[in-house]
Amino acid sequence: MSATMRQDFTPSRPVSMQQKLLQQQQLQQHYNVKPITIRTNSMNLPGFSQPRSQSRFARILQYGQQLANKVKRYHRIRTRRGGYESNWYRLTAALLILVTFFAITRLFSSITSFRFSRSSRLGPRMAETLQAVESLSYISSTGSVVTLDKDKLYSGVRRSKQYQGSRIRRQIMDNQKDPIIRVVNADSLDEALRLKRQGYKPIVLDMANREFPGGDYRADGTTQEAGLFLRTNLYQCLDTEPRRSEFYPLPSQGAVYCPNMVVLRKSSQDKNEFMDRPEWMSFLAMAPLRNPPLVPNQANEMILGDRATIITKKKIQNMFRIALDNGHDAIVLSAFGCGRLHNPAESVANIFKEVIHTNYMGGVKKGRTFGEIVFAITDYTSQDSDLPANHNYKTFKEVIESPYIVGEEEGSES
Repeated sequence: MSATMRQDFTPSRPVSMQQKLLQQQQLQQHYNVKPITIRTNSMNLPGFSQPRSQSRFARILQYGQQLANKVKRYHRIRTRRGGYESNWYRLTAALLILVTFFAITRLFSSITSFRFSRSSRLGPRMAETLQAVESLSYISSTGSVVTLDKDKLYSGVRRSKQYQGSRIRRQIMDNQKDPIIRVVNADSLDEALRLKRQGYKPIVLDMANREFPGGDYRADGTTQEAGLFLRTNLYQCLDTEPRRSEFYPLPSQGAVYCPNMVVLRKSSQDKNEFMDRPEWMSFLAMAPLRNPPLVPNQANEMILGDRATIITKKKIQNMFRIALDNGHDAIVLSAFGCGRLHNPAESVANIFKEVIHTNYMGGVKKGRTFGEIVFAITDYTSQDSDLPANHNYKTFKEVIESPYIVGEEEGSES
């Protein structure tokens, strides 16, 4: 070694850790070899002492850099050998990102659902309904005390079940009459109670909110579902745990069957007073499409697009199958999604009409059908109401009661 090199490494004064690292780098660049790491804490050489305040920090920094270099070197070697580990790392990272995104989405949905249904102030009328159901008694409009049957009340809640929209077999009947099809300007629950008094076993369609059970029922809302929650114990079937977590969000083409719910209030025309004698009714909670895509027809009127038409038809077919699968011989329907959810009334009415006339009419050796199919739609244009005017009743009456022209799809049920 030359005198110049000996002079560079002669320890005439304390050398800092940064200077030693710089010397190692210079030595590596000059001789193209890996320098020997000098550990000053294990060597008692003159001139190589270092300040105590830097020793531990410097060792940690050096160890971290060495570890990072080893990881980089290992990654480069594995990548040159075929990239299996590299691809595995990428796949693992992608899965972790996907799981994290899904967890955050579910958490946000849960928080939104909680705020929507729980944080809103409970309306006075709905509070009375909840108190009556929980206490199993209430005072009717005539002042009499009415007691509810606890076993019967909770039996219906326990027997509630969800249908995912899978195909349900229909019983083939030897001979049956065509169902009576009517469109009436009435409340759907009142019409179902009338059918029950005539000897039918009816079921009522609940045009449900897909994400939040009952929609705005806690604030005494004005939707059809909120009215059903106000008058019955339907909230126990849909908005109590564990059923809420099990049933919601509702299946895209399925529904929840709620048998034997107690009816303890009258309709809004009778100011929702408590009934002298409670009734029992079954419900089918199914969510219509919300803001479906619309297309213009030949008359430049907005109707459902092809995809929305197919989905709505499957929903209607499933609601009929579920009702028949549970032994109901009459069904009370409504303007399914025609209103705040912006489904065109004429399109929905035509789909109902096609499904009924192609698959649910009577005859010999055909699938079981209903005795009566009733569309109960309140005509808000003919009475004093704070609700916005709509022409759903008029549209459904014109479409449903007009003659049906047999098409190419007759007898098919997808």
